[in-house]
Amino acid sequence: MKDLIANGVAAIVKFVFVWLIWSFVLLNLGRITLLLCTLGRYPRGRTTERDTNRIAFTGLVVLIFLWSGIAIYNNLWPARHPY
Repeated sequence: MKDLIANGVAAIVKFVFVWLIWSFVLLNLGRITLLLCTLGRYPRGRTTERDTNRIAFTGLVVLIFLWSGIAIYNNLWPARHPY
C-alpha cells in the first residue's frame, strides 16, 4: 500500500514539474529571451514545436543567470539597517 501511495505522489510531483515548470515557465521565459535576442526571428511557427526542449533549456539558463546576478549583487553591497 505504501508503494502505491509513494508511486502516486511521485507521479504527481513529476507531472507538476514537467508540465508547470518546464513546459510553461521555462518555455515561455526561453521563448521571450530568444525572441528578444533574435529580434523576433526565432522561434516562430513550427520551430517552436520542434525545439521545445532547447527553448526551455534557454529559459533555465536565463533563470540561473538572473538568480546568480541577484545573489552576487546582494553580496557586494549588503543592506545597512538603520536600527
